[in-house]
Amino acid sequence: MANLTRAIAKPVLLWALHFATVYALVSAACAPRALLEPAHLVLTAAVLTALAAILQIIWMWRLASHGHRNSLGPDAFALQRAAWWTGLISLIATLANLTPVLILPGCHG
Repeated sequence: MANLTRAIAKPVLLWALHFATVYALVSAACAPRALLEPAHLVLTAAVLTALAAILQIIWMWRLASHGHRNSLGPDAFALQRAAWWTGLISLIATLANLTPVLILPGCHG
């Protein structure tokens, strides 16, 4: 059960880390000193998003391939499903983090 509880928390924590990292990159690119070029911002954010998405997909695949309904108790199966859905929601949120970087024209206030 502890493993399944961690499986629920991992995707959300990865999304939160990704969210903070992307917006730190945006802050670095939009700072008065322009610590990061806009092209580097987009490239770095896209690579980080791809890595986070791949990791979340691997976690979801592992959950789907480990333990079938018959081999798990009802509580463990419910936690497994919750972990998978949390992974999917976190994956969508991680991909959505990249959207402002891609669609906004730059640093205008």
